[in-house]
Amino acid sequence: MDKVYSKDQAAKGEAQYAKVCASCHDPAKVPAGKKPAPPLAGDKFLDKWKDKSVAELITLIATTMPDDASVVLTDAEAADQAAYILKLNNFPDGPTALPSGKSAESIIIVKPGGGHAAMPRPSRRP
Repeated sequence: MDKVYSKDQAAKGEAQYAKVCASCHDPAKVPAGKKPAPPLAGDKFLDKWKDKSVAELITLIATTMPDDASVVLTDAEAADQAAYILKLNNFPDGPTALPSGKSAESIIIVKPGGGHAAMPRPSRRP
């Protein structure tokens, strides 16, 4: 499935990222002497998240970020963050916001043949 998040949702995630995440994930904003958090864009990120669901990413954001627990993100805010991360990785936006919860379990991050896309997980038949 392409276009799994909306432009407005990614913009909300970007604003939240600037307030909450950049001080750890943006190497230019990490305080001297502190190791930057893992990158949220590029091959290293895509390789780590390949074949995992967007729901897993949203859950990680909602339950562990920021690591100092200075802010508690809602599932909707975590979905906004995930939308921004998808944007950073050149996934195209669409007309509908990325869902949180079980609805996002069927959206899989894939990086076939050097490209990347968010794809639906194949349904399993009994």
